[in-house]
Amino acid sequence: MEVEVRLGGADSVEEFTSLLQWLRGDRNLQGRVRARRMASQEEELGGAFELIGVAIGSGGVASAFVTSLGSWLSSRRSEQSVSVTVGEKSVQITRNSTTPADEAELLRLIKQTLDEA
Repeated sequence: MEVEVRLGGADSVEEFTSLLQWLRGDRNLQGRVRARRMASQEEELGGAFELIGVAIGSGGVASAFVTSLGSWLSSRRSEQSVSVTVGEKSVQITRNSTTPADEAELLRLIKQTLDEA
């Protein structure tokens, strides 16, 4: 199963690259993280990399992903919005200097979806 991660915010290209490198640098996620292109519309020349896919399954990979994403969010100085989709379910997390990311909610969503698969 694959988790899809999308970012929102003003510096989305820089933040996308930062998160992609962060997740790829996590030894528990090595070989499971890839950048994906969004489908292009008729009037567009081609899809840009806007989505990070993380292959998860058993063995604690979901927990490693959530921990790594939470650490990355905590390292951000500006407000950052992250949308994580697992199957048909999605959760949006907005982290700013006063609101930490809700790792527990994200982990609950991922584990629930995996149990249903």
